[in-house]
Amino acid sequence: MLMEEKYRLEKEYRVPYETFREAYKEYQKKFVRKKSIFFMVIFLILAGDFVYAAVKAPENRLVYLLIVICIAMAFREWYNPKRIFRSVSETVREMGTPLYRIAVADDRLEISTLDEPEGYEDEVYDGEDDGYDPLPEASEVPFDDEYDLLEYDNFFLILQGKRAFYILPKEGFSEEELEAVRSTRT
Repeated sequence: MLMEEKYRLEKEYRVPYETFREAYKEYQKKFVRKKSIFFMVIFLILAGDFVYAAVKAPENRLVYLLIVICIAMAFREWYNPKRIFRSVSETVREMGTPLYRIAVADDRLEISTLDEPEGYEDEVYDGEDDGYDPLPEASEVPFDDEYDLLEYDNFFLILQGKRAFYILPKEGFSEEELEAVRSTRT
């Protein structure tokens, strides 16, 4: 007989849209913007170098093409994070606010989605691919070298390296429950 695991915290929660937007901006600051700004500066420096080359040798038409390409790449590095933010935010807004569950064990977090899509409970699954994706299995986030917990005023950002992040709003959690989450920092 398997022994049921004890958790320090088990709680259901929802992530409001505004909290998601704020948390995703913080995630982008940590992992996306620095790299984007670095490459944007590199492309602008290259464009400046090519402008200097164009002044020295105005008959070299390839330099003009390279200037335009570098400026376009710098613009792309500036614009793509904004485009992705807008796209992801719109997708989350359309999804609504699903119900999630967090469980804090001694060696890991478990985060799962509990809501079924709207109206699904009335349908009968007939085995055909009708576009319905079943709820994902619970995600396990081990407390290892890749685990990081960042605390902000309204939420926690739970990071599993660069490959996954989870948002845990503070709203609806007691101070004791928030301390259980804070205690997961390594």
